[in-house]
Amino acid sequence: MGSSQRKWWSLSWFPKRRFDPDFPLAFWFAGLWFYLKSFLYLCYVYMIGTEPPPYTTSEVVEAIYFGATLLPALCLGAALWNEKKWVVIPAIFFLVLDTPFLLFHVLRLAEAGFLESGLTRALEFGSLLLNVTALGWLIGYRAGSGVESLSRG
Repeated sequence: MGSSQRKWWSLSWFPKRRFDPDFPLAFWFAGLWFYLKSFLYLCYVYMIGTEPPPYTTSEVVEAIYFGATLLPALCLGAALWNEKKWVVIPAIFFLVLDTPFLLFHVLRLAEAGFLESGLTRALEFGSLLLNVTALGWLIGYRAGSGVESLSRG
């Protein structure tokens, strides 16, 4: 295995480079959000599991979805913080698929009356806002890098 392949696969969970002034802010923000998202999904799976059975179909679907996307979110966060440029497109696809599902989750909680608390409401709607913001930053980064490469050529 060549050194270029090892560098391509090598990831640090918390690289020091992310604090450099020239580190792309879109990668920093989206990477942090993906790390937090993986922890949030672990919490969602735990909270769904604490409900007494029988589970509704939507709860089962949510538990499977959040459990299945926990590790990919963690890996995307690590790749973004390690400035792997190839991960921008998978991260965008992830967020495009994840945002409607997260909206479904928030609407289900609202319908069940779990958004009565101001803190819960702020956290749930805040996660939706962060999803959309990270998506916008990554799309903007992707569009900007395309324009930058055109102006060089």
